[in-house]
Amino acid sequence: MQMKQFSGATIDEVLTQVRSELGEDAVILQTKRVVKGGIGGFFGREGIEVTAAQGLAAGEGEAANQEAAASVATPPAPAPAPAVAPPAEEAADDDEQGQPTAPFQRHLEGRLEAALEAEADPTMAHPGPAASPAATYARGAAAPARPFAPGDAERAQAIVEAARAAVREAHDGALAAPVAPPAPVAPPVPVEAEEIEEPFVLAPVPAPARQAARRPAPARPAGVASRPGLDAVRNDLLRAGVDERYLDPFLEGFTRSVAPFLAASASQRDAVKDHIAARLPTVRDWKPRAAGHTVAFVGQSGVGKTSAAAKLAGRHRAAGLAVALVAAGPGPHDALEAHARRLDVQLFRAADGAALAEVTSQLGDRDLAIVDTDGRSHQHLDQIEDLARLLSPAKPDEVHLVLPAATPLADLGDVQRRFRMVGVNRLTVTKTDETRFLGNLINIPLRMGKPLAFLADGTAVPDALAPADARRVAELLLP
Repeated sequence: MQMKQFSGATIDEVLTQVRSELGEDAVILQTKRVVKGGIGGFFGREGIEVTAAQGLAAGEGEAANQEAAASVATPPAPAPAPAVAPPAEEAADDDEQGQPTAPFQRHLEGRLEAALEAEADPTMAHPGPAASPAATYARGAAAPARPFAPGDAERAQAIVEAARAAVREAHDGALAAPVAPPAPVAPPVPVEAEEIEEPFVLAPVPAPARQAARRPAPARPAGVASRPGLDAVRNDLLRAGVDERYLDPFLEGFTRSVAPFLAASASQRDAVKDHIAARLPTVRDWKPRAAGHTVAFVGQSGVGKTSAAAKLAGRHRAAGLAVALVAAGPGPHDALEAHARRLDVQLFRAADGAALAEVTSQLGDRDLAIVDTDGRSHQHLDQIEDLARLLSPAKPDEVHLVLPAATPLADLGDVQRRFRMVGVNRLTVTKTDETRFLGNLINIPLRMGKPLAFLADGTAVPDALAPADARRVAELLLP
């Protein structure tokens, strides 16, 4: 036995497909209405889906065909409304529960009664539309034509007219109804002065609803209220731009591990500075750098990578160390070339990863090789992947992600995820002179999970670059 599924807009279309592919002896096993297309079940197109087979016994096939086709040939006729109308005198006065009948209900019942009488009149019955071939196939040629059930249009028109009449009647009644006078207000009861035994205390006024809907105030760390002066320190750090997500856990640790051991005369502010200096993640190298140490600077355009690389090279050149600058990537690197000439530092070029690996291997006798790269946006994955292919063969010892001090905190997550692909293990914060909110000196290393290496501002090269010092950061945040 061969089975196959067919679908179409109408049953006649589907039966034509069945006969053409499976022949006149095909047996319809299942039919169902389906909706195809649309959005969320809306705007779909209704159709017929038929499962047919070939090779069933003749008697079984004829019965199955008639039963399956009849299920979708014509929609089931709606059940007639019960021809039960209340007596006229009862409908005009009370309903079955003895309650007064509303005008809308009386009008509607009268209209429905007239419609039901019209339906019962045999002279109003008339033949319906011609049956489709599928319907004739399902019912058989001898089945009489099914008359169209009258009264639907009249019943709908009666409901519409009754609703309009009820709305007009309710509107007219509301206009004619007398307006009740306002209830008299009782005069205030005088209170004698001697009846007040206790002084009146004004209750605190609750905050407006719009203020309550704002973001709730950050929870204070445990023990803040019991340590005089710590609230002022917390507010100063918040005003400096330190994010509360990092500040409050830090202060909670302070109150648990440091505050209990402070002398009564100790300064809370100085103690918090010491706590910041001891715990801020900065680069703390105990071992000297070996010859051939390679430092690469990466980041987006305009963040100060080239200036940071030149400042670092100038510092080492002024200290009498052997240093070289490497322009990595196919760009012209005109700014780096100008810095190299002015600082009297030798400049090398490497257009791709293989060339960069070759150049850095030849600079093994230098104290420091500094690699500058073109700006790459973290919003373009292909640029980050190209940067990873450029640096990976050279395997630099340090990869510094350069970020301005005013970087939005919301962007740090995306920046960290993308530049992690190039092996970032240090942070250099630039343009510290372009903002007075230096809280990012704490936010950036904590959010990125990497230590601060250098801080730089936009002044002269090479004097404006210095290693990140945690104590200096604490003094900048809490002057």
